[in-house]
Amino acid sequence: MRMWKSLSVALGVLGIVALAYLPFGAAQEEKSIEQMLTEAKTPADHEAIAAYYDKEAQEAHSKHAEHQKMKEWYKNTPAASKGGFSTHCDALISYDDKTAKEYEALAKLHRKMAKSAK
Repeated sequence: MRMWKSLSVALGVLGIVALAYLPFGAAQEEKSIEQMLTEAKTPADHEAIAAYYDKEAQEAHSKHAEHQKMKEWYKNTPAASKGGFSTHCDALISYDDKTAKEYEALAKLHRKMAKSAK
């Protein structure tokens, strides 16, 4: 009897694990940006790429704001204020700002491509 319980539990666990690996039609994997770019032909394709770049730009803006807050924290923390952290934060803030602008420019260009695509 005890063996049957153990066997039932083991089979149940294996069944649950097996279900986790089944491909579900609704859970289609997203395409990579590389795939999106190489397969882009229609206006909708270019709009999808623009949306991807908009999302990346938003993430860069979020990082920019996060690094601004970190800079303030370092500036107001006596133990960290003399450690040169501000220089690193400034570099990251500048990088995030430039990154966001580049992604925004790419999104704009793909929106133009979407308008001219047939």
